[in-house]
Amino acid sequence: MAKLCAFLVVLVVMSHWSTCCLGCDLPHTHNLRNKRAFTLLAQMKRLSPVSCLKDRQDFGFRLEKVGAQQIQKAQAISILHGLIQHILSLFTSKESSAAWDATLLDSFCNDLQQQLSGLQACQMQQMGVQEPPLAQEDSLLAVREYFHRITVYLREKKHSPCAWEVVRAEVWRALSSSVHLLSRLREEK
Repeated sequence: MAKLCAFLVVLVVMSHWSTCCLGCDLPHTHNLRNKRAFTLLAQMKRLSPVSCLKDRQDFGFRLEKVGAQQIQKAQAISILHGLIQHILSLFTSKESSAAWDATLLDSFCNDLQQQLSGLQACQMQQMGVQEPPLAQEDSLLAVREYFHRITVYLREKKHSPCAWEVVRAEVWRALSSSVHLLSRLREEK
């Protein structure tokens, strides 16, 4: 029951976030794709997390620890764009296609691609906004390093089903953290 409640909270925050927080005009379908991406990610679960406890790992990236006051809106969009781009790259690899149901995986990747398109449109709208590039570069570097650690982990675990389950759960947390960050940004404005 608690998981269902948390899931519903995430969905509400995501739908509110995309229309209020970004300061750009995302299509209404963006809200639906956010909800659908979380639903598909949940449906992709193949193994019980308990059976994979020995494979759990801390990948060392906590977006929720980044203070919203340190990140401006355009930076948050850029960070989210990088995050989704890396997730898409991870889930479109040939190793990923062997790990997941093809229909769910295709739908998940299509939804991520649509989110990327919407975020790219936002970035284009905000091109004139001047932001401190160093903070943004540091954040984007942290995202790249985070996904590098995930890729190394999968390789070390030989892309085992448990390794993919750990990564699926980690991606869920990363996406949820990005929603919470953007929600805090919206509250501060």
